[in-house]
Amino acid sequence: MTVAGDLARTDPAPGPVRSDIIDAATKVFSERGYHAASMSEIADVLGMRKPSLYHHVRKKEDLLYAIHEQLIEELIEETTAVCEGDKSPSELLHDVLLVNMRFVARRKDGVTVFLQERRAVTGERWETLVARRDHYERMLRQIIIDGVEAGVFVDVPPDIAARGVLAMANWGYTWFQPDGRLTPEQVAETFAAIVLSGLERR
Repeated sequence: MTVAGDLARTDPAPGPVRSDIIDAATKVFSERGYHAASMSEIADVLGMRKPSLYHHVRKKEDLLYAIHEQLIEELIEETTAVCEGDKSPSELLHDVLLVNMRFVARRKDGVTVFLQERRAVTGERWETLVARRDHYERMLRQIIIDGVEAGVFVDVPPDIAARGVLAMANWGYTWFQPDGRLTPEQVAETFAAIVLSGLERR
């Protein structure tokens, strides 16, 4: 439930949200959950008073949207970078899994918020995020389509295969531990071996 102090201000937010504010909101949302978290808790993490926080954002959803926007753009940028150059579909799929798993490990709190609280973003903002998520998924789907057309991969529904690949890495936010026995790279190698053994023609 939204508390009175978290109701939206009527004046517009003054531009992009500061990175330290996004980081503080990410920490609080990942620990408390978006709906249970308050602007007061975020202000406490920042060491500022709640009225001061409202000089930077109008309402709590501004922070949730900023987290989502930052994460999806970062992931798209990193994935685009590894897709450049002359690589086979198998190499591309391997590299995308590596990027994704490293991302989940490095940005675990953010990915938790991104995946658990995605439907708390509303209206045109939600539509914008869906479009960017779809763009990212199309990048992976195209790799699979190219592999099938080249005769490298078995003929599978590319949308289902892409979602299965993404689910393997994304679900890591629930169990991956940075100080665990496996590194993100080792986990990604395992995932790639499983995926490619099912997709590559023999």
